Amino acid sequence: MSNMSVPKEQQTAYQRWEMSAFSQPDGATHSNQAKKKPPDASAAKISEAFESIRKEAYSKGMQEGFAVGLAKAKEYAEDDRQRFSQLAAAFEGALVAADEKIEESILALALDIAKAMLKSKLNVDREAILPVVKEAMHYLPYVQKPARIFVHHEDARILREQLGDELSEQVWLIQEDNNIERGGCLVETGANQIDATNAMRWKRISEALAQSNDWLLP
Repeated sequence: MSNMSVPKEQQTAYQRWEMSAFSQPDGATHSNQAKKKPPDASAAKISEAFESIRKEAYSKGMQEGFAVGLAKAKEYAEDDRQRFSQLAAAFEGALVAADEKIEESILALALDIAKAMLKSKLNVDREAILPVVKEAMHYLPYVQKPARIFVHHEDARILREQLGDELSEQVWLIQEDNNIERGGCLVETGANQIDATNAMRWKRISEALAQSNDWLLP
């Protein structure tokens, strides 16, 4: 401050510099600050671009990952579906086989029961031979002599009692054969033979049901 009272021509060089430094106008200071290089904006742009790329890559990666995961899930689902279909088919086949075995067993049991009931009926019903003989005669296209009916001796007696006159008129002869079981008969003419024995009639029934069930077996 003391330098300001000293004339300029009498001031030393340092004093003149000092005064000049402190007496610069405000505009000079701002001018110096303006000359300073502003911060580089490219770093912020790079950071912003990098963040945008990162987000885009993340989104794309998520989409691709989802697509791959969905494809794998479909592949696994298809494998599971095929395995399930195979198991279902195998299970259905096992059920069918089991049903067939059960049906066969039930049918065989039904035939055994029917056979036992029929044998009991033949032993109890004295006239069971009558419809059997009539049915056998019905299958013959015509009667050619000799015309004979072979039956068990007990059934022969029933036939003579119930159908004797009718059979005689049609030239039928009743012949006893104890090798024929009661309830069955063998009808013969000169050209035809009808086997209506119990064993043969039962065989026809069994074969019609695709079974092998012997009448003689218990």
